[in-house]
Amino acid sequence: MSKAALLCSAVLIVSLADGAAAQPQTQGTAVPNLSSANFGWQHGLGFGLQPVEGKIAPTKLGPAVPGVERLADDRNPNLTPWAAAQMRMHNDLVKNGHRAFSAQSRCWPGGTPAQLAFLQPFYFIQTPNVVWMIWERDHQVRRVYLNREHSENPKPSWFGESVGRYENGELVIDTIGFIEHPLSFVDNITTPHTKDLHVVERWKLTDAGNGLEAIITVEDPGAFKAPWSGMARLQKVNRPIEEWACAENNLGYEQSFKLQEYPMPVANTPDF
Repeated sequence: MSKAALLCSAVLIVSLADGAAAQPQTQGTAVPNLSSANFGWQHGLGFGLQPVEGKIAPTKLGPAVPGVERLADDRNPNLTPWAAAQMRMHNDLVKNGHRAFSAQSRCWPGGTPAQLAFLQPFYFIQTPNVVWMIWERDHQVRRVYLNREHSENPKPSWFGESVGRYENGELVIDTIGFIEHPLSFVDNITTPHTKDLHVVERWKLTDAGNGLEAIITVEDPGAFKAPWSGMARLQKVNRPIEEWACAENNLGYEQSFKLQEYPMPVANTPDF
């Protein structure tokens, strides 16, 4: 492991220790204990969100086409005409020899809630004022600010501006302020969103603390005719965070699959 990764792990452990000292430590209390330097949480239901009984379901895969990669269901009745047209455009690219877009394989942020379906584990740091969610992949960070309101004009970002609170043993997160980008989606099958996307998550521990469940409600009048809900179930992964750089571990899929590819993100100027 590199010096940078070791330093990151050291900072993670110290931060977790500080946060743990300020948080109740038993399941069933007002504050669920989600953080540890020795374990993370990994998605256990594939690349998508599962439906919630009695609620409008997330967009799903479209009908299979022999010899063609996965397609999205661009005929979902809950999509607005704009959203359906965007998904149809990506489906047409795939039908004409383009590889289906995957943020996870092309090193793009997954956004909210799509990032929750990434296969690599992520880790919580809980402090009195902020909850940090740190993904092993590229060490992407999402911050959930506690005990405050949303900014009047939040700066648009991939994960949005998240504010949270603890309620009956659950972490409730409200997120707005999303970036509008042609490769920012709410899932792994190119379901688009607008700047008006609004996501609410309710996180709770399950299976005596060995599982984690999130019920997610998504609202965006520009993309969906009505709010929909999905569920993510995660399992405890008993190991510390490891170093994982997506661009360094990308194995040249465009050569392997012989298909046109989406670009990987590139920084043309330094961010400092």
